[in-house]
Amino acid sequence: MRSSLLKVIAILAVGGAVMFFNLGGWDLWNPDEPRYAEVAREMLIRGEYLVPHLNGEVYFDKPPLFFAVIALLSKLTGEMTALSARLPSAIFGVLTLLLVFALGGRLKGPSTGLLSALILCTSFQFFWLSRRANIDATLTFFTTLSIFAFFVGGHSERNRWAPYLLGYLSMALGFLVKLQPAVIVPFLAIVPYFLWKRGKEFVLDWAHLPGFMAFSGILLGWALLTLESQGLPYLRGLLWERTAATFFHSPGHDRPVYYYLYNFPVQFMPWGIFLPSAVLFCIRRDRETLFPFLWFSLVFAFFSLSEAKRGLYLLPLYPAAALMTGWLWSETAIDERLLRIPLHFSAVSFLILGIAAPFGGLYAGKLWEGAPEAGMLAGFPLILSGLLLFLSMRKGNKALGFWTIVLVTSWLYILCCWKVLPALNPYKSYRFLCQKVLQVLQEGDHLVVYRRQGSEINFYTGIVPILRVYDPERLKVLLSTRRVVCVLRQRDLERLQQEGVKVRVVAVQKVGGKSLAVITNKEVGRADTPSGPEEDQQEDKRRGPPGMGEDP
Repeated sequence: MRSSLLKVIAILAVGGAVMFFNLGGWDLWNPDEPRYAEVAREMLIRGEYLVPHLNGEVYFDKPPLFFAVIALLSKLTGEMTALSARLPSAIFGVLTLLLVFALGGRLKGPSTGLLSALILCTSFQFFWLSRRANIDATLTFFTTLSIFAFFVGGHSERNRWAPYLLGYLSMALGFLVKLQPAVIVPFLAIVPYFLWKRGKEFVLDWAHLPGFMAFSGILLGWALLTLESQGLPYLRGLLWERTAATFFHSPGHDRPVYYYLYNFPVQFMPWGIFLPSAVLFCIRRDRETLFPFLWFSLVFAFFSLSEAKRGLYLLPLYPAAALMTGWLWSETAIDERLLRIPLHFSAVSFLILGIAAPFGGLYAGKLWEGAPEAGMLAGFPLILSGLLLFLSMRKGNKALGFWTIVLVTSWLYILCCWKVLPALNPYKSYRFLCQKVLQVLQEGDHLVVYRRQGSEINFYTGIVPILRVYDPERLKVLLSTRRVVCVLRQRDLERLQQEGVKVRVVAVQKVGGKSLAVITNKEVGRADTPSGPEEDQQEDKRRGPPGMGEDP
């Protein structure tokens, strides 16, 4: 008992430092963060928690639960900030570490659970998304909780209905976070495994009935309330057109079927280098190691068949990859090839990165004065870690090798959150551009975004609604008839100027790799025409559907 408690304390210590240190130390960045925070902010303003809104319009892309959690935490902390928007991801990220510890303990033992949880904590994509105002860390908690509950219930002799009920409740909440993946991931992880192990007995077990009724009741109740509030078109858009239909056809993020084969190992670093060995280990070892392997491989194959692909979509697979890799470390001797070969690569990589980091810091010092210091703070620990990894192999000390990787990776993440990300904030945040918008915007002006969704402008100006324009002729009409302040790309501004449209350029600024301009037609001559509801309704028809991303 005391040993397990110490392991939990170790997980909370490493996870707390990695997930929470300086969590609000920089602004909300695109993609996603300002948009999701704005949806939550409009929830608070409207007092409407059932149907999300963005820019004053119904937001079709996601269900309400994640935004409601951000809104609640922001209300408790007193205001909507980067910290309150990111808190759900960090909290659910740490809770997922504890679930992986518990599941690893069930599969093999507390030591395997500890190694797996620490591997998950220090894998890059899990660290990154557990510190962002993104949905996926919250979704991953609910899918992992469902899988854990069904796994426990499937191995219980009595009262199986209780863990099954927890699994179904978790799936229902996950569905209200990100819809279908909350059901698909647990189904693919659990059902094939138990069909292989116990046949149809698992599926036909009457102990599923209470949980299934609770799951159905929650989602049916939500659907009926939503149907009464918004009608069938909203549910059809939410459940099919904006979500499930993208599996077959995606207007964005369409990548080849093999995309995740190279994307996932990179984003699972520093443990991605051990992943091939972990897969071989789980296939060869015994029947129980096939559970995380089936969870990983079947869900991986499913998402690979989808046309829409982003690295963050695979986050629910990270607990499975961590369990496979943790099991490899707990059961494999350090002199066995499955562990020794990737450990050699890790040692060499740390040494190379450690030598390169100070030089990279000196080079980056031309842009950021703190870069040389950050390069030194990263370089020396990396060099030391590379030497310690070689020492661990020479001495046969597996624990030294594992903890070296965990601690140096944790330090690099903390260093990144302490020095690097705050330094990048002026180049990534829309807040500074929006301050220039607010300096020129006056009562009676129309704030316009051209060929952009503009949710980050909503968030950092606090203005709802903003007029979104996608048609260049419509923009020209606005500039000639109303007092306008507009945010657009510099290349679109240059086209307007080439066509003889007279505007005053307030600011040109690069944000996240895009050169944006703030322009106005004030003080350059135009005829004011008051806007009316008919004109605004016409613009609604011209612009892209609510919730769509910006044009390429």
